Amino acid sequence: MTTENAIFTNHVVVVGMLDTIMVRDRNAKRDKQSGRPMLIETTRKEGRTRGVGGRWENMTLQVGSPYGGMFALPIELSPDVPGIELLDSAAAETMLAIEGSLQLRQTFDGRFATDRLDARNRSDRGRPTRELQLRVSLVREPNTDERRASSVVWLEGVVAEPPQVSRHPDLPAIQLAGTILKVAFARPLDFPGVAATIDEIVDVNVAIPTSHRTAESLFQAGNRVRLIGQLDCRMEFQGGASVAQKLAEIDAEWATRKAELVGNPSELRRAEGAYVRLRQRFEAAPRRYVLVGHVELIDGAPIALADTFEQRREFVRGQRALRDERRRRVAADQARRTGTASQHAGEGANVAESVQVMAEATDRIDVVVAGHPSRPRRRSEAPDPAALAIVAVPSNGTDAVPTDSI
Repeated sequence: MTTENAIFTNHVVVVGMLDTIMVRDRNAKRDKQSGRPMLIETTRKEGRTRGVGGRWENMTLQVGSPYGGMFALPIELSPDVPGIELLDSAAAETMLAIEGSLQLRQTFDGRFATDRLDARNRSDRGRPTRELQLRVSLVREPNTDERRASSVVWLEGVVAEPPQVSRHPDLPAIQLAGTILKVAFARPLDFPGVAATIDEIVDVNVAIPTSHRTAESLFQAGNRVRLIGQLDCRMEFQGGASVAQKLAEIDAEWATRKAELVGNPSELRRAEGAYVRLRQRFEAAPRRYVLVGHVELIDGAPIALADTFEQRREFVRGQRALRDERRRRVAADQARRTGTASQHAGEGANVAESVQVMAEATDRIDVVVAGHPSRPRRRSEAPDPAALAIVAVPSNGTDAVPTDSI
């Protein structure tokens, strides 16, 4: 794969200011109220991945937004990334340049985790989310021309769905058309002398102003395009059963707390502010996307924005039908698993009862044998018919009594 293809398929350059993050220092004093180690400011956080045990290092960059302001970009590094030694002497607010590619990683928000188990008897890890993350390939110092820059993204892929039109959350005069760009590329192995590649497919959230001169090339699903843009971040409201349940718990606690503070107006205002901030942290989350500034149409045809509305509605109907079918299939699978488990439980109870009966019978035999020691065998003789009698065994456990003679 040539350098040109690598750059235009999936390549990112981010220039930002090294930010501080809050971590718990195990060697520091513990908080008197919580008993946990106190938080300290640092520029790097090290750890190991739970389960596989791989080492990682986290840091955060303050990156400029295309429409002004800044946002925090968390970055995960491997210890063998070229140029990582620059972080050993870098202080806070140091300008750094990070190169890499975008990856769509699935993470779990542990704030929504519960003690319930799923249908497969697995523990709840929290609310699953998909986020764009930067796979770092190089850490370096920015050159003179890059110090006033923020980020640049080169992507090449296929438009996966019709656009969804919305207003910018902070600038309502700007109308954005957002869609998914499916990027497929081959990344060469990092072992020297091996002609092999690792194939990756990334779904990238992209958005373009509807007034952009090349926006219509990004509206048609199936178009193959080449994009140039910048990283941006905005707050989006979250949905789902786990979010609704968490917000209901927060609202119920606030209703109780509010009733307790009726006669204390000053304390009520402070508690109300804390309640609003807590609720906002759970009802919305930051989402990173690529704001497109240039579109080059490689294959396909442009389409007007007005012609995409019906396509979007049809796409949403199809996605809802697939979701309902998936839910029905999951419900049927759960019902089948429950029925199988109940059947196995009944069979297990029958087997246990049979084993118990056999064990009791064996115990009775052992008792009879132990109470009557064996005697020497006697020669078999013909019995006297007059001595033959029918012996009746009562069911109440009393001694056997003979009946009339034969």
